[in-house]
Amino acid sequence: MQFAAAAVSAAGSLYVARQQQNMYNAQAAQQKVAGRSQAIAYKQQAADALANLNETLSAITARAAVGGDPSSGSPLSLQKYALREGASEYHTAKDNAVLAVENANFQASIYRQAGKTAMVSGYISAGADVFGGVAKQNQVGWPEWTKSLKIG
Repeated sequence: MQFAAAAVSAAGSLYVARQQQNMYNAQAAQQKVAGRSQAIAYKQQAADALANLNETLSAITARAAVGGDPSSGSPLSLQKYALREGASEYHTAKDNAVLAVENANFQASIYRQAGKTAMVSGYISAGADVFGGVAKQNQVGWPEWTKSLKIG
């Protein structure tokens, strides 16, 4: 009877471990989706930065054309400044998109490793349950009918 209880306990340990692994795998998948979603948002931010840059450059050129030469002096300085700022904002957003995906992949790998660890822990626990049941059975004694079995 002790051995049967140990076997049931071992099966329960393995079931719990598998469910934990499934949970961690689901979290890993969710993390990757979240990372891709963040990356898309950052890519949109980069596209918006370029659109804003175009609007700014157009406005500078239009205002300068009304007042004189748009390719000299103050208008040119404003255009260079707008290009620097727009390029910086664009590249920052693109870099953030890459980092969001890399971070999500890293976090997902942590979740997957936690799932593997849960399974190993479940196997160890199940083994301990079985061996504990065998040890208890040896203390209590095996039923009389098992003595006729030739083991080993």
